[in-house]
Amino acid sequence: MRKHSTFVTAGYALLALSLSGCGSRSIENDTPTTTGNINDTGILLCSPADTTQPAGQCPQQGAPNQDAENGRDALFAAGQLKKIGAGAAGFDFTKLDATGTALNIQDVDWSDQDGTETAGSRWSCVQDHVTGLMWEVKESRDDHPRYGGHTYTWYEESPLLNGGNAGTENNGTCTTQQCDTQGYRTWLNQQTLCGFNDWRIPTASELVSIAHTTQTSTAIDSHFFPNTLKPRFYTRNSHAKDPSLAWYVYFSDASMSFTNKFDPSHLRLVRGGN
Repeated sequence: MRKHSTFVTAGYALLALSLSGCGSRSIENDTPTTTGNINDTGILLCSPADTTQPAGQCPQQGAPNQDAENGRDALFAAGQLKKIGAGAAGFDFTKLDATGTALNIQDVDWSDQDGTETAGSRWSCVQDHVTGLMWEVKESRDDHPRYGGHTYTWYEESPLLNGGNAGTENNGTCTTQQCDTQGYRTWLNQQTLCGFNDWRIPTASELVSIAHTTQTSTAIDSHFFPNTLKPRFYTRNSHAKDPSLAWYVYFSDASMSFTNKFDPSHLRLVRGGN
């Protein structure tokens, strides 16, 4: 495996992506539906000036203007944030069933028992009301095609999307016909998940938008995104200088790095946006 010797934080990685121009606009399923807004980090506490002490309520004397004092998270902490759905801190999500309909019961945990989706304890997608994006939800059973533990190599035939290197075809571990990013995207669109057939691989900036950086085990809100079993998820961004590499988001700490396109990683698709 080839990758950075150290991870970089999500913010700096996104800046590097935008400056390098390694993002690309999709040539398919290209209907902008995002709100133009971005999610906050989920941080609600502030660090004291004495960094040997634990974080606490904001503000902290001698350490002003911290992350938790700004944005949607700060409004949430102050009780001033109105939401359409629910979610930790400034996040605003709604669980959707396989038809794309909001579940009647939103505040129960995931269950892998058959028939429980109608009872509100299984869902297929999540609508993000801040960004306008809709996200695929992974399944808990290892025989399910959308199982959270399946892996995929990075592969994209289109030269307009692959950065000059198509990657490696069908070398992951899954239960669909093609265990690569293009194959899984094709398969999911054939299923019309949540009533749509315009699912795609997320950009790096889109994928990191659902990272909840205060979570210690998996940096994502598991009440809405269950079955996130492993942390490394591919984005559609190739590395600008070496297109044999692809960027991923590491959901153990919401950082980013890149790896060879033949390295199997996990995958969560999105729809909406550009």
